Amino acid sequence: MAAGFLRSGLAERGVAGVAVASCGTSGWDGSEAVPETRQAMVERGVDVSGHRARRFEPGMARDADLILAMAAEHRDAVAAAVPEAADRTFTLKELSRLLDRLDGDAPGDGAAERQPGALAAAASHLRAGGTVEPSRDEDVADPLGLGVDAYRATAWEIEGLCTRILDAAFGPIPAAAAETESGTTRLKGGAS
Repeated sequence: MAAGFLRSGLAERGVAGVAVASCGTSGWDGSEAVPETRQAMVERGVDVSGHRARRFEPGMARDADLILAMAAEHRDAVAAAVPEAADRTFTLKELSRLLDRLDGDAPGDGAAERQPGALAAAASHLRAGGTVEPSRDEDVADPLGLGVDAYRATAWEIEGLCTRILDAAFGPIPAAAAETESGTTRLKGGAS
């Protein structure tokens, strides 16, 4: 879900040069998103029908500027497998919470392709400095095996977290990305 929201949010902001990849610490290579995920995502305006699962490999973390995990155990597994990536690895909730504490403009020089690394460095600095107390609520709830309503709730939460991260990195969605549907205006990909 997060990769879908991040890709959609980057496109809505007109950001090019930032690659988003998805993998998991468990699961099956090549499997599609479950029907409940596809339904919840389509309802939020994001098509993940082309998603295929990939299992985490250490080289993925070595090559990434920023690594987002859904749960602390996933973040910790990446850090254990690739210690040099620990400073670039966060849970989605953790990074969002840390970025809320940044003062002023987004870190970095404004070049889109360098923003993920600049965000990771700024958040890592806050985490290491103890500026932001750790939270016991670092995990996004896993809806696997639950009904579509649980997937909807998880999609809603992930969308909000991704929007906060993208806003910190690249600013909010430009007004030109707003669309009119049935006489109402909404921002595509924005949190409701």
